[in-house]
Amino acid sequence: MPLPLVSTKMLERLSNGRMTRIKADASFTDVNSTLPFGEVQFYHATGKLAEVREALRRIIQDRIPLDEVEMIVPDEEYSLTISTMGASLGLPCSFADGLPVITSGMGRAAHFLLNWLESGYQVRQLVSMLQQQLITFSDRDQGITNADCIRALEKSGIGWGKERYIKILGSGHVRTQGDSNERPEERERTEQQQWDDEIKKHLTNLLEELFPDEAALSSPASIWGWLVKILDRFGVCRVEEDAIVRQELKGLGKELQECPVPESMPLQQGFLYVRDMLQELRVEVQPLPKPGSLYVSSLANGGISGRKHTFLLGMDEHSWFGSIRQNPMLLDEECRRIGPELQTAVQRQRERQRHRDGRLGMMSGELTLSFSSYDLAEGTTVSPAFQLLQVFRKATGEPNADYERLHRSLGEPIGYLDVEQPCSAEPNELPLDRAHYVFGHIHAHASLQRDRQAVIESVYPVLHQGRTALEARGCTQVTEHDGYIAGEEWSAYWRGLSERTHSASQLEKYAECPMRYFFQYVLGIRVKDQVTFDRTSWLKPNERGSLLHEVYRRYMTEVCASHVMPITHDHARLLRIAEETILSYAERIPAPSPHVLEKERQAMLRDVEVFYRMELQTKTTPRFFEQELIVDSQPLRLELEDDMTISLRGIVDRIDQVAPHQYRIIDYKTGSPRPYKENGVFAGGTQLQHALYAWGTELWMQQTDLDSDAKVLEAAYVFPSERGQGQVIARSQTARHRVTEVIRRILSSMEQGVFVPASDTGVCRYCDYAAVCGDHAEMMGHKRKNEANTELLLTLLEVENLE
Repeated sequence: MPLPLVSTKMLERLSNGRMTRIKADASFTDVNSTLPFGEVQFYHATGKLAEVREALRRIIQDRIPLDEVEMIVPDEEYSLTISTMGASLGLPCSFADGLPVITSGMGRAAHFLLNWLESGYQVRQLVSMLQQQLITFSDRDQGITNADCIRALEKSGIGWGKERYIKILGSGHVRTQGDSNERPEERERTEQQQWDDEIKKHLTNLLEELFPDEAALSSPASIWGWLVKILDRFGVCRVEEDAIVRQELKGLGKELQECPVPESMPLQQGFLYVRDMLQELRVEVQPLPKPGSLYVSSLANGGISGRKHTFLLGMDEHSWFGSIRQNPMLLDEECRRIGPELQTAVQRQRERQRHRDGRLGMMSGELTLSFSSYDLAEGTTVSPAFQLLQVFRKATGEPNADYERLHRSLGEPIGYLDVEQPCSAEPNELPLDRAHYVFGHIHAHASLQRDRQAVIESVYPVLHQGRTALEARGCTQVTEHDGYIAGEEWSAYWRGLSERTHSASQLEKYAECPMRYFFQYVLGIRVKDQVTFDRTSWLKPNERGSLLHEVYRRYMTEVCASHVMPITHDHARLLRIAEETILSYAERIPAPSPHVLEKERQAMLRDVEVFYRMELQTKTTPRFFEQELIVDSQPLRLELEDDMTISLRGIVDRIDQVAPHQYRIIDYKTGSPRPYKENGVFAGGTQLQHALYAWGTELWMQQTDLDSDAKVLEAAYVFPSERGQGQVIARSQTARHRVTEVIRRILSSMEQGVFVPASDTGVCRYCDYAAVCGDHAEMMGHKRKNEANTELLLTLLEVENLE
């Protein structure tokens, strides 16, 4: 044991002069070394993973019993690689130094919780812990599962920040502009909404326990105490090891309480202390070799197991020698001034190397030395350690061999899949896994190389399916890989929908991109709400739109309450309502800073001014605001031609009366007016809301006996915002037959099973499903023009060409 001077003197006193120093073995590279140089093998690999794979492959191929093998590795990364590969191959391993605590479920939970704190309570970190079952929020008594909590957190739009969790989960649903036509706040609460509120209430109660108070983050001891408390309350113990880790964390927490550490320190410094403590913890520590298991030791303690086969991995220059660092508490210069008994960093490094080389000299049996000659991350070559060259010289009997001679002898480095290595063609030659078998088998048989793609795809059918899909998308014919659902199965499904309820936005989305419609409304794929921290903005566009809608509705409702016409507008009242609404949103959705809140507040007040100036010029009589188009709590039924009927649901922002029995409907838009052309009507089926709501408003007023002769003559898209500059885009509603024809064609295209990507690739930039489609819309472009697809796409193309 390499002991410092003070420790040596202490042992001499304790032994009362009877301490005997055992003579160290000669270095394994020394002239007097007893290492069996005749039984040494060498190889190098392209990366640490390939190096470990090759070692395991040799063990399996040579049928070496695992409890006759010791692997000596230079660092933690090799141990983790061996652990991962051993688990995947079913090879039991024991580790002399154990593995980092993060390899256990409880250890990963501790690291995730620290990440969650440091990230400013990013909800993605919390959701990830729940998805990996590192913690649990389930409640058996209430029937709430982790999946329920994950869904609620993802849909909440919290994003980050302690205040946002508490306010958003504790408040009612903030209606977004995208939901405004389908889920009104006034609608009677459904069972699902009630269940969602129960989950939110459950999460709110849990957060009171989960969030640390200010005192819990004041020192390493308090952070550690919070960590232990949370793991004890929410941590998941799946195996005995998790319980051991938790108990170890509790023990360290008690030790910290007794340590003379500062009562408070900066938060980031406290995190550094806690992370360092976690990194020191180890699991699966096996100081002695375990029977039936491959034994993994380190350069600090390897070479003394007495096993017959030793693999010395990682013998590259950097891993073998490491970096030399001075003691920050006592620098080398200070050590030299104090006296020769204190070692400098270089002296300590040399002493450790001498001790290590002497211990490795105790190895016996067969020895395999290897190193990674290529750094995949940096893209650079790596040199072997000098000791490897020395062993090579002794093993080959060439005392003057240099590195060039060593590299020539090693040949090409071994890759992750070394197809030139023997495959399972011989009874005693076994592949490492299926991939190694397949590629090795192809390499060994010339006949298979000519059609190696078919061989590989026969083993990996998913690759075949992927290639088939890509080839189908590249051909001229529209197929199921382009979004065409052919056959009776879809037709039967479509005909089986006795009642098809559509909103205007659903039909518009189909016209804009049928494939997106299929993902969202047929498959029901829910897009996760990925709210990211942004110091420069407060509300998302849809939240901002909802806020302005609420301001306009409240103001118009109040000034029209007296039913006195013409309306007497009140600027002060409008500003008061705007301020109250902004404050209400700020309480539910905290702003990143007062500066950002004030900036967006001023911008919305400018929007309100635009709205006020527009209302002063309005000559019509407002009648209804945010009116839901239902009769007896049921959607309206629109009778189309050819005995086709659809159920319509939606909310009209505003209904104005222009003359007896004549009306005008208004839809507020807080975005850009650019997509709405003055001379356009349907815009390729992407603007149907004005026509459907006009039709629906007439039916609603007639069926509710509000006005049996009601006629909606005009529908207007109004842009009461600074961005929209008060622009009004009006659509005449005199050609009802054209509306019927557009809807009929859209529904007919749906019935055919046509759900191809959008014709305008520009919409893909803002699509929630762009990651699924990739460049599919671009690949589909030539098929739309091909005559072979004219009959199938005719109805859809007719809709897209409508102005």
